[in-house]
Amino acid sequence: FFTCDWVAPIDKLTEEYPMVLSTVREVGHYSCRSMTGNCAALAALADEPGYAQINTADAARLGIEDEALVWVHSRKGKIITRAQVSDRPNKGAIYMTYQWWIGACNELVTENLSPITKTPEYKYCAVRVEPIADQRAAEQYVIDEYNKLKTRLRESAMG
Repeated sequence: FFTCDWVAPIDKLTEEYPMVLSTVREVGHYSCRSMTGNCAALAALADEPGYAQINTADAARLGIEDEALVWVHSRKGKIITRAQVSDRPNKGAIYMTYQWWIGACNELVTENLSPITKTPEYKYCAVRVEPIADQRAAEQYVIDEYNKLKTRLRESAMG
């Protein structure tokens, strides 16, 4: 191992993207869950796919309720995910796991590379979180998108 000096993130917070996304891994799951996702004991440890953990004060300020579907936007794109409101994340930050098909937070991370490690800034991405007014339509959107993904995977596997 070697140490290096701290380097500020390349992605910057702005009025349009005022919050920090940090991608995290769930205990017990590896990478995209292809090996661990079907294990009942490990699944019991997991949050629902695509949770965004958001601080209680931030959720109140944005009008976001616990378990509600929300949009998370970055300079690279947007995803739909479910809010998990708690005091666990710091104010101004959201935490998301990257193991899920719907709400795949790595789709938000920019291509900025650390000048030292040459890896993407997975732990720091400027984002905006927005509530979704029509939760019923949002729930149907998630179901439809999940089914589209499964169909594409099935077709790809069949050749």
